[in-house]
Amino acid sequence: MQKIIGQHPKCFINSLLLLFAGSIVIAHSMALHVSYHLLALLLLAMVAVILMLLKYKPGWVFLGVMVFASLLGFCRYSIAMYEPADSISTCYGQEGKLEGFIEGEPAITIGDDGQLHIKYVVQVQSFNMQQKKQQVTGKLMVYATAKSLASQLPAAGSDSGEAKGQQTEQEKEKIYNKIGRSGDKIICSGKVRELHDYQNPGHIDMVMTRRSQGITAQLIASSYSLQIQPKKADFFTRLSGDVRQHYHNAMAEAMPPKDAAAIFAMLFGGYQGIKEELLESFTATGIVHILSVSGSHITLMAATAGMVGRLLHLPQLWTLSLGLITIIFYSTLAGFIPPVIRSAIMGILALMALYMERERDAQYILSLTAFGMLLYSPLQIFDISFQLSAGATAGLLYLAPKLRFYMRKNLPDWIASSLAITIGAQISILPLIAWYFNVISVSSLLANLIVAPVIDGIIVIGLLAGLIAGLLPVIGKVIFLIVSLLLGLVYEMTKVIANLPGSQFYLPAFSGSAIIIYYLVLGLAFMPVEKQSKLWDRIREKWHSFSAKQQVKLKISGGVGLCFLLAVYAGWHFSQKPEMQMHFIDVGQGDAALLITPHGHGIMFDTGGLRTGSFDVGARVDVPYMLHYGIRELDYIFLTHAHDDHAGGVKGIIPKLPVKAIMIGHEGPEAYLEAFNKGKAVAVEKNLQMVEENDCYIVDGVKIEVLYSPKPDKAADKNQTGNEYSNLFRISYGKASFLITGDLTKELEQQLLDKNIVVTSTVLKVGHHGSRTSSSVDFLQAVNPRWAVISCGFDNSFGHPHQEIVDRIQAYTEADILRTDRQGAICFTTNGEKINYSVYNNSNYFR
Repeated sequence: MQKIIGQHPKCFINSLLLLFAGSIVIAHSMALHVSYHLLALLLLAMVAVILMLLKYKPGWVFLGVMVFASLLGFCRYSIAMYEPADSISTCYGQEGKLEGFIEGEPAITIGDDGQLHIKYVVQVQSFNMQQKKQQVTGKLMVYATAKSLASQLPAAGSDSGEAKGQQTEQEKEKIYNKIGRSGDKIICSGKVRELHDYQNPGHIDMVMTRRSQGITAQLIASSYSLQIQPKKADFFTRLSGDVRQHYHNAMAEAMPPKDAAAIFAMLFGGYQGIKEELLESFTATGIVHILSVSGSHITLMAATAGMVGRLLHLPQLWTLSLGLITIIFYSTLAGFIPPVIRSAIMGILALMALYMERERDAQYILSLTAFGMLLYSPLQIFDISFQLSAGATAGLLYLAPKLRFYMRKNLPDWIASSLAITIGAQISILPLIAWYFNVISVSSLLANLIVAPVIDGIIVIGLLAGLIAGLLPVIGKVIFLIVSLLLGLVYEMTKVIANLPGSQFYLPAFSGSAIIIYYLVLGLAFMPVEKQSKLWDRIREKWHSFSAKQQVKLKISGGVGLCFLLAVYAGWHFSQKPEMQMHFIDVGQGDAALLITPHGHGIMFDTGGLRTGSFDVGARVDVPYMLHYGIRELDYIFLTHAHDDHAGGVKGIIPKLPVKAIMIGHEGPEAYLEAFNKGKAVAVEKNLQMVEENDCYIVDGVKIEVLYSPKPDKAADKNQTGNEYSNLFRISYGKASFLITGDLTKELEQQLLDKNIVVTSTVLKVGHHGSRTSSSVDFLQAVNPRWAVISCGFDNSFGHPHQEIVDRIQAYTEADILRTDRQGAICFTTNGEKINYSVYNNSNYFR
């Protein structure tokens, strides 16, 4: 029995981890809401079964434990998703006054509008609704602007000639001092909302990331409602905040604000205030992770402590103690947020393993640590930082040693080690990179060789400069100035490397089967040498056990079988009519649709836009969506009209993807350039082309018709909203057709019906996000759609779609209603005869 149970412990632990993590993901994808009491009973039953197997059938114990791990995953997911009766999430949709305490340091950004945007994590105490104070628990996100704090500040621009609504530098500094710190009490008013984010393939799931942090709701603070009452936080929280503030102030005095923001991010994590060009260069060269506190920071701290210990000839135990103290101290400064805690635990365990000369146990430590973290907080599995951190660390432990072994034969040791670490980390998380980013940075190999050591120096010297600045401010200022110069060197190096030919390659998203095959091949390729030898010996032994005639027969049978399968696949593939895809992207309160022709041409119809702050819908939603589906350039962008929620995304698409032409309506180029971020995208003016009614474009067998393109009515201009200019497009492929209406009003719907324009279509993109200003009965009956798609934002302030429109569609058509706010991205595929669709969020189907 000992032989059966005790063999392959690493395989056993990793199997437990994979089944436990996989069951959490499956439970989430199935929207499982089984009583965790029932699951707990099943777990107890499985324990009894395992004990019986251990006594009577020890060979089956492994299977029993695997079933137990799966049930445990389902149970932990159910418990993690459970909301107690006094949770803040029970207040969804309610307006009131919130009281609580700030957890962690607030995040501050400056939006495109020049205004400060503040984001708090709040541990809630109470919520006052209709003069009734209710004690509640849990955490929520509070989003605020300078206007939310306006009751505690002078009016913007009151002390200078600044335009109304713009803050001067002095006023911004006052706001920074008033936004509060970790532990302070916060009071604000607003509406408690359910967590929600863009629901598109490849988009980082911020809802589950927030939930993994215990955050279950969000609130946008009303104007003049936010109050901060400084409170005495616990010692470590206040110490962390004080030291971070000291570093921030010392750097601000010694260098430009953008440099200070970048170096502060390198030291403590975050992206606030960083120069956009630097962020893009770091992203392109694959070193953007340096702006988030991760395992590399902890490793650097441990390595620095080890170097100091060797220089001072300290005993090994003292060096270990110095390393542990350094890691704990740095983690405290970084705020002890979940990614820091993960990295610190891994670093401490790895350091202790090295001290005890048990380096080989690092792989066990990784698996056990990951299992323990998921057992404690199962929703971490949906956090991209956990996924990338765990995957990259696995690459360092399992893949890098073998890569280093082979590279050392032809390269110097330091180059081989650096390349092995970079390549091992990247290939271990390649499916994740493909899913989230669709780009792999070849230049990261060069950046990690040349730039990473300079950045390590900046971090170490920067931390040292902050300590010196507390005692000798002038010397600290000089050292910070040197650090700023080193940052300039890093920026220039990354810019050159990022612009090298072939520095980045497009990487398509992996399918589920491709991911399984990829990791099977990776596992075989990097299997330990002794196990590889045993495997090949068994295969050769089995092959040589056949006679010569049998071997010939097997070769012939295998060849014939392979040819048969290839012939069947080729016959099936060439008999299929090419399919067209029509995607309705979740861009929040806006419209955006992507047409992918049978041979991969990309065409967009509206691009969405209009989100407050510095968030760019075009760059952050549209472009990743297109890359996810293999679209790297656009033949056309057809815009229904010049409103921001339809055309604003263009400004983020243009710098990222080539666009041959942007087709606009009759408002004029100036109106569209205004939507492209107030004329900043003037470089695209040469690509603007005005459509005319009855224009027809054929791309790859797909027909695009301009059914209606209204021209300005000068007599009615004063009363118009801009929706009156909405173009009407119809896309046809065989018997399938899609009608794109923009914000077409009921009056214009009637005009085009009076002109006997045929609008019958298979799929209707419902006008004006389901507003009562569109979708008349006559128009709906004329279109007679099989599906009606409503593109609108979750819990939007306009109340879209209006219930009367939903009722009207159901009463006067046989259309199934699909909504981006509930189901996320909606994809139709058709070969011109049959049409099918899929939605990103199957749990929110709506008829």
